[in-house]
Amino acid sequence: MGYASLIAQEKVEEVSIKTNPVFFGDFSLGYTNGGIQGFSVTGSLNYQKKTNLFTFRTLEVLHIERIDFFILFPTRIDFEQMSEYSLLYGKRMIENGFSYHISGGISFASYTHNYQGEKLSIDYVGFPIEAGISWFKNKKKRFNVLYGLIPVGKPTSFGRSIGFKLHANIAKRSYVGLGLTFGLGWHKIYNDEE
Repeated sequence: MGYASLIAQEKVEEVSIKTNPVFFGDFSLGYTNGGIQGFSVTGSLNYQKKTNLFTFRTLEVLHIERIDFFILFPTRIDFEQMSEYSLLYGKRMIENGFSYHISGGISFASYTHNYQGEKLSIDYVGFPIEAGISWFKNKKKRFNVLYGLIPVGKPTSFGRSIGFKLHANIAKRSYVGLGLTFGLGWHKIYNDEE
C-alpha cells in the first residue's frame, strides 16, 4: 500500500519551451522592366514552417507616359499600370541574422493602359518567381523606435529587417524587377534564453 501511494504522488514535470512563429510582413520599393516598366511597390505577408516559406504578395507597377497641364492642373495623363496578386511557395534558409529565399507560384494580374482618355484593360494569369536576401537582429533585443533612438520595453523577438528582392513573372506581359525591402515581424525562431 505504501509503494502505491508513493507512485501516485510522483509528479511528472514537463518542460515547455516557448517559441515564436516565423511570420513577417514586408514592402519593397523598386523598378520593373519588361512587359511593363516603371516604379514598383510590393507588399507581402510571409509564414515559415521549418524551411518552407508561404507568401501572399501584391505588386503595383506604374509608368506615366505623358502629363498635360493647364496652369497647375493636369488635364490629360497617359499611363500604364499593372496590379498583381500572387500566392508563392518556396524555401527560406536562416543563418543567424541573415536569410535568403527563393519562391515560385501562381498570380493573377490586371494591366491597364490609358492613352488619350481611352482605356485598354487585360487580365491574365502568370507564374511569379521571387528571390531575396534580408538582414535582421540575431538575438532578442528591445524594440527601438526611430531606428535605435528610443528603446521600448523588454527584449523581444519582434523586429525590423532590410534587404533586396528580385521578382519576375512569366505571363502574357512578363517582367523582371528589383526592389529594396523593409520588413517587420518575427524573422526567425528566438529561444527564451536569447
